[in-house]
Amino acid sequence: MLGHPYTGRIYPVSRSHAEIQGLPAYATVAAIPEPVDLAILIIPAEFVPDELERCAAAGVKAAMILSSGFAEARTPAGEALQARIVAIAARHGIVVCGPNAEGYANTAAALCPTFSPAVDNLGVPLVPAWRGRGRVAVVAQSGGMAFALFDRGRPRELAFSYVITTGNEACLESFELVDHLLDEGTSDVVLVYLETLRDPRRFERVAARALALGVPIIVAKVGRSAAGVRAALAHTGAIAGDPAEYQAMFRRHGVIEAADLDEMLDLAAAFSSCGDRLPAGTRVGIGTASGGGGGWLADACTAAGLDVPLLDPRTRARLDALIPGYGCSQNPVDATAQAILQSGYAELARLIVESDAIDAVIMIVSARLAASFEREREALTALTRDSGKPILLWSYTLPGAGTAAIVGQAGYPLFTSMPGCAKALAAMAHYRAIRDRR
Repeated sequence: MLGHPYTGRIYPVSRSHAEIQGLPAYATVAAIPEPVDLAILIIPAEFVPDELERCAAAGVKAAMILSSGFAEARTPAGEALQARIVAIAARHGIVVCGPNAEGYANTAAALCPTFSPAVDNLGVPLVPAWRGRGRVAVVAQSGGMAFALFDRGRPRELAFSYVITTGNEACLESFELVDHLLDEGTSDVVLVYLETLRDPRRFERVAARALALGVPIIVAKVGRSAAGVRAALAHTGAIAGDPAEYQAMFRRHGVIEAADLDEMLDLAAAFSSCGDRLPAGTRVGIGTASGGGGGWLADACTAAGLDVPLLDPRTRARLDALIPGYGCSQNPVDATAQAILQSGYAELARLIVESDAIDAVIMIVSARLAASFEREREALTALTRDSGKPILLWSYTLPGAGTAAIVGQAGYPLFTSMPGCAKALAAMAHYRAIRDRR
């Protein structure tokens, strides 16, 4: 918590120390000289219920319990401790998250009460300074997976509003928190790592509300295999449930399923950058300097359920004026490296995106050299500002330092996974279709 510019007051409570990291420590929560909003409990499990009772008596409004050793231990003692937490919270009206959680990060407040190394010694702001929209919230029963999303997403210039871990969900469950995020209105995309749904009716109500508001919910649901079911039960005491039933509920309410961390982040990047420019259909135009990459990506798009149609004669004529004779304007548009060097990625994308034959564009780029995109920054920014269609970038080389920030500021999501890029665009088209039907 001290590693970020949090402006609120922090009060260590310790029986053994009068000072901790330069802060005066208090022997009990009752000795703190002013009302406390939030208690972070990271003490042995057997002491948590009594300490929570003392917090409630002192007027503490909420508690995040990081300690483990409760229902997930699958012992009578652990289950009894968790039952006491539930009873205390109900009796005093204190809001309790956890136990067996990993804390959270509130980037607007620069408050990070967590032991995750993902937010420790970052060396960069919690949120990219240039991001004003497209905020991504994470709600996860797994602390490790929650902060892994932050750790992998921050280099991609994703702007996280919250990373919240829920653990055993003794009192607060995931979709209560999603509901609150919708109320607050500062998160444009919500990622949910889910082991079980404890209240399916709440899920349906919240998911329908999110769909109406245009806030995509992207879910990774574990427990598709016998081993996954065992892992969920051992991890948070969760009963994983029937995968087919979950998938049916997700489809009904426009919730987007992701298979793994990378796919979640690809989807988050797409919706975060292009949420105001969702494709009206599944027709995609592909522009590339690499003929081989164009064919390969066309296969990936087709596998994802997208259509790669021939471009209309007018658009092809305009492209042919730009492309050398050994290129191709049919779609994928193989402009060749020569045309890219002479005219730039932005001009090629503009000619393709203006075609009535397509709903979105994927540009195949080499993002190795940031200078290439710096030269086109103004043209790239103008294109996303003026076009009502999404334009995604897939890089066949690993991005160089600074490239993600340049293209991100210009309004483009950048992908290094070919199927991830194609699936993200397909998900955006599907999501818009569901919203339009509803």
